[in-house]
Amino acid sequence: MLFVVLAAGCASSTVRQPPGKPPSPQTVSVAEPGGDAHDPHEAALLRQLSEPWGRRNDRDDQVHVPTPDWEHWKRVRYWGVEHFAGWRYGDDHHVVALLFVQDVPPGESNDSASCLRRFDAWARPQVRAYEVQLGPGGMKRDKWRDQPIVIKWVDGHVDLGFKRRFFSAAWTSYPAYPDTCLIYAMGVPWDGHEALAKKVRDRWVAEGFPQLIPISPEKPVRK
Repeated sequence: MLFVVLAAGCASSTVRQPPGKPPSPQTVSVAEPGGDAHDPHEAALLRQLSEPWGRRNDRDDQVHVPTPDWEHWKRVRYWGVEHFAGWRYGDDHHVVALLFVQDVPPGESNDSASCLRRFDAWARPQVRAYEVQLGPGGMKRDKWRDQPIVIKWVDGHVDLGFKRRFFSAAWTSYPAYPDTCLIYAMGVPWDGHEALAKKVRDRWVAEGFPQLIPISPEKPVRK
C-alpha cells in the first residue's frame, strides 16, 4: 500500500506524436517507455497490457520478479520505505514494483495469508503517515508452485502538495523460504487513465504474481 506514494511524475519537453498515434519505436526507452507519444503515461500503460511478461532481478540476483515489457524496467531504491528491492517503469514511475523480505515471528506461520496479515499491519501506520486514503479492496486465491497464495488489491489516493493522485495497487506473499515472508507489490498511478491503470493492475493479479522465481536457496539478504 505505502509504495504507491513513491510515484511522482515530472514534465517533459519531448516533441510529441499527434493524439492517438503510438510512440515512434526508436523513442521507447528505459527512461520513457511511452516514448514520444502525445500522452506517454497512456502509451506506457498500453505497453504494460500488450507486451509479454519477463523478469527483473535484484542487485545480487537472488529473486527474479515478473514485469511486463521487462527490458524497460530499471532497478531503483525508494526513500522512506524499508524494502529489499525496487523497480520502476520509466523515470516518471508509470508503474512501480517493490519486494519485501520479512522474518516470521517464532511460532507463527509463513503461509501467504498469515504473511499478508502481518505485512498489512506493518504497512498500515506508514500509510497513515503519508495520509493515503484507501477505497474498498479485493482478494483472490491462486497457486504458486502448487502452494496457495493470497493476492490483494486496492484503489486509493494520496495528496502530494496541491495535487491529488489516484492509484491502483496489488500485492501478494510467497512461502518461498522457511521462517520468511517474501512479499511482492506493485502500484500504478492513474494520472487521468483510471480504466487503463486498473487493467494494468488486474493483469498482474490475473497473470503476473504466480511467475516470481526465487533464485537463492536461502532467504535473500542485501549484500
